[in-house]
Amino acid sequence: MSPSFALQVLIHERLSTAPAVTALVPARDITDRHGRPARFPSITFGEGREYPLGGVKRDSARVSFDLHVWTDTPGTRDAKLIVDAARRALRDAPWEAGGHAVLDLRFEGTRYLPDPGATDITHGVLTLDAFMIELEDA
Repeated sequence: MSPSFALQVLIHERLSTAPAVTALVPARDITDRHGRPARFPSITFGEGREYPLGGVKRDSARVSFDLHVWTDTPGTRDAKLIVDAARRALRDAPWEAGGHAVLDLRFEGTRYLPDPGATDITHGVLTLDAFMIELEDA
């Protein structure tokens, strides 16, 4: 399994089973899709990047991707509450994902934007960055 997909699967599992997150976003609305979602609030997996770091014995990679938070309430309050719950859900260890160890997970930043097509929709983009190494027994 690629490091990027392994991390995405792990993050999806963590978010969709965290009570603080699912109190704000139903687990069925945490998805891998493009564009504006059909239901609000929601979290979608967005743009991803995977950079091989090389390795003598095992493969390692830097994986970055964006989580998109969508709300249909005016202002940024609800989006910020969802982002905070997601960040807290992703703090706990251990971090093993699809044959890879996650050595570090960083929150690179979040931006909150009004949707240009609808004034009552807020779009938050949370950028994550991880360093991963393939496990020997994988």
